[in-house]
Amino acid sequence: MQFIRNNKGIAIGKLHVLDNGVKRIYSLNPSRLLGWYDPTSDKTIDAKSGSWIGFGDQTFLLLSNTL
Repeated sequence: MQFIRNNKGIAIGKLHVLDNGVKRIYSLNPSRLLGWYDPTSDKTIDAKSGSWIGFGDQTFLLLSNTL
């Protein structure tokens, strides 16, 4: 698990990469799953709605929506 930091060095999220390549992104306050990127389908999924938001790895867009 890696912390995602802003330009001031403050942790704003967490990124967890699973063995199968799936990337999960979490907010810190409150700590909750925001979504994930599935490399086999090449889609990014929003955890709140369960729908895909686009092709490719767009996990950081999910984090920017919470700031």
